[in-house]
Amino acid sequence: MSRAAAAALAALALALAAAASPALAEPVKLPDVRAVIDVPRGWAAVDTAAARGLVAGYRGERGIVAAVTRAPVPNVDAYRSGAREAYADQIERGIAGRVKGYRRVARKLAEQRGTPALDLEARRADGATIVVRVLLFWTYALALAIEVPPGADAGAARAAAASFVPPRR
Repeated sequence: MSRAAAAALAALALALAAAASPALAEPVKLPDVRAVIDVPRGWAAVDTAAARGLVAGYRGERGIVAAVTRAPVPNVDAYRSGAREAYADQIERGIAGRVKGYRRVARKLAEQRGTPALDLEARRADGATIVVRVLLFWTYALALAIEVPPGADAGAARAAAASFVPPRR
């Protein structure tokens, strides 16, 4: 399993138990990293995220939980056209190995403002939806992992993941 995948899933588990603060309603520049995210209305920042080793954490309506993690990993293969897909496969295998009953719903490997990004959506054995975006910078990875409980709408999670990008230069 890749370190980026392990960090994303570990952060999600930590965020599940965290307390929340008042809701945010606009784009947020994440602390100490090169990324921004549009936090959906109704989602609240997790006050204890940094103390738990997260870049940021959020709780949404109907039990949605989101966590942003940073892992110091070289991502050279993400920038090599001949190795990019195999590298994405490795990241997905790492995530799949940590999610019970992982079943891929969607996958896309593209660039976000010049940075390779892997988007995944999967279903867990219990019916929960997992939405992940991994930004693959040269020397580190930022991962946003969002858990949507069974029966809840994943639309806000997909929108948040789509907005998780490097800032404009």
